[in-house]
Amino acid sequence: MAAAIDNYAQPNIAERERRRKLSANEKAMQAFFERNLPPGWKFTAAEKTLTLTREAPVYLFNIPSDELRILSKPALLTLAKQKGKKTACSMQFKIERHDDIAIVRQRVRLYKEIRADIDKAYNRLNLKHLCRGWTPVECSLTQGQGRKPALEFLTTRNILIQKLELTPVYRLGTLYLYPQRNQCVLPQHDWYISNMLFTDTTRLLPLEAGEEIEIILRNMQQLTLWE
Repeated sequence: MAAAIDNYAQPNIAERERRRKLSANEKAMQAFFERNLPPGWKFTAAEKTLTLTREAPVYLFNIPSDELRILSKPALLTLAKQKGKKTACSMQFKIERHDDIAIVRQRVRLYKEIRADIDKAYNRLNLKHLCRGWTPVECSLTQGQGRKPALEFLTTRNILIQKLELTPVYRLGTLYLYPQRNQCVLPQHDWYISNMLFTDTTRLLPLEAGEEIEIILRNMQQLTLWE
């Protein structure tokens, strides 16, 4: 694979020559992300790694849901700049080719089963109703009727999370893309649920950054392996 693919590269002679030598898979990958990344994002692809990067930095800021709802976007961003952690925002994927599709199918099957079991536990414990918009962690800290079910769910979820392995969630041609752990992805969208960058009260600011990530992941659903 080419040493790097950058959707902001200038179309000079060297770039045209590089593109001419790309494989069909590489050309398809480049074309896909040129079409589907929001403004202000770029992608690079080395031999075995694809990285999506937001050019402007973001801020990680811990704030409860109740406080989040009453503050305006400018006020939140000001607080985040004052008290939050400034960081780069990127998502990385391991790229592999597989001749034995049975291996891929087995990994995907196990991944789907574990994710389904987590969803079943959430629904069985009726947390959507009992926690009323709080995350399970926030709900577990209250004294309301959702506290014990939330604690039970978190225990079950933590056990299941340990079983989640890196999985080829996406495919483009014969290239399989494995999302890596601890990426700049909000917890509700994280492929592996557990993320060392975020707690349940961590916010990604500016809020537009989270919206951009949602757009990227929604567009990447076109590449989802099992759909």
